[in-house]
This record gives sequence, C-alpha cells and structure tokens, in this order.
Amino acid sequence: MSYDKLDNEELLRLALDAINNGRDADSLVMLKTLLERDPKHVYAQYLLAAQHAQLGMFERAEAGFRAAVAGAPDLAIARFQLGQLLVMKGTIEEATQMLAPLADRGDALAAYARALVAAANEDAPTAVRELDQGLALPQEIPALAGDMQRLRDRLSVQGADIATMQATEAALAETNPIGANPMFLASYGREH
Repeated sequence: MSYDKLDNEELLRLALDAINNGRDADSLVMLKTLLERDPKHVYAQYLLAAQHAQLGMFERAEAGFRAAVAGAPDLAIARFQLGQLLVMKGTIEEATQMLAPLADRGDALAAYARALVAAANEDAPTAVRELDQGLALPQEIPALAGDMQRLRDRLSVQGADIATMQATEAALAETNPIGANPMFLASYGREH
C-alpha cells in the first residue's frame, strides 16, 4: 500500500489503529514511513520504540525511547518505558535517574515510577505500597494499570524482586519465544 496521499496525522492515526488491532507489521511500516517524512516526530519515535519492545527488539526499543526522551523530555510515558527497560537490563542507577523526574508528580505514573525504583532496589514492601497508591488513582493508560497490577501481585505473593521476576520472564520466553511479551513493556499510550 502506498501512503503518499496520506498526511502525517492520517498516517499516525492509521498506525495507532494498526497497533491497537495487533497488526504489528502494518504499524511498523506506517511509523517508519512517518519518520522518513519527519525524522523528529517524537510520538512516532516513541510508538516505534514501543513496537520494537513488544517484538523483543530491546536494543532498538532503547534507542527509540532515548530519542523520544531527548526530543521531548516531558513525554512522561516515553521516559517511564525507558526507565522500565533500563530496570529490565539491570542498569538500576540509570533507571533511577530516568524515572526521578516522574516521581514528584501527583498521578499514577509517579507512583509506578517510585514502585519500579523500589522494586529494582529489592524493597518489595515499598514497591507494593507505591503500586497500591498508583492503582487507587485515576488511570489514564489501562494497559499500564494492568501491568502494574500484575507486578503488585507478583511482588506481594512471591515477595519477589525485579531480578527474580526477570529470571522468571526469561525462562518463560525461552519456552514460548513467539508471543512472549515482557510484562514491563505493554502497549502504553496506544489508546490515543
């Protein structure tokens, strides 16, 4: 399909529709087409990074999230997902620095950022408390709330830390590599 007759806004909306309907290949092509037209389109960079994360292409996802955060430091969800990815990589200090600007906000994302930092530092009780606070607030991103509920359940039931959960996720991915999505990188912000 040729996208020449579509403007950037139309292309972005069609890419979002493709993402929301699980048409990953279509969304990748549309987002890349949009970025060819406008290489600094931060939201397209963010969505492409999120798609790469969903596909398990974490190096590309990290580069894309970094580009989105560099282009729009206030794009909170891109900063959050980069922080999640850094936690998954085990670069806790950098993840903490990435998530720090979110921690003082008064919304659910702030509580989730504080929870990730606590969990990464093996402080499960604080992480669970922060997750509970976040889950009690209005949820702008249902997919994120679902992931944070699952994280809360894992931390409270197992008393697990991030390293334990990463090992579990890696083992699951090895047994089911097709369609094994890491808990920390869901379709946040795709409802727009």
